[in-house]
Amino acid sequence: MAMLAAAEEAVTTMPEALVNTLLGMGTVFCVLILISFIIYLLKFIPDLLNGSKKEKESVQIADNRKQPVPAQKPVSKPAPAPSVSKPADDTQLVAVITAAVMAAMEQEGTPVPADGLVIRSIKKRF
Repeated sequence: MAMLAAAEEAVTTMPEALVNTLLGMGTVFCVLILISFIIYLLKFIPDLLNGSKKEKESVQIADNRKQPVPAQKPVSKPAPAPSVSKPADDTQLVAVITAAVMAAMEQEGTPVPADGLVIRSIKKRF
């Protein structure tokens, strides 16, 4: 008989079960909404980090604006260089480049031709 009485006390009714279910599901959904809000806020973190750099730059710019700007004297433009219609004589430049190529070939162990090297073109890249 004592077992039956303990079993009857442990049995829950349908309304109590519904309340437990709603509390459990409500808690889960509240936590999920909180997690989604935190994930939404994560996209603002880079802006906050870069914002501090922008604030420092804007403060520096503002400080520079407060200082009086010294009057600048007009700068006269230098006279343009006379245009050269004839090609420049680059024989010394070609000789130096040829010697450098020969020295590099000798260092690598590549045989240098007996009649020398012929530089066909030199392209200046600046």
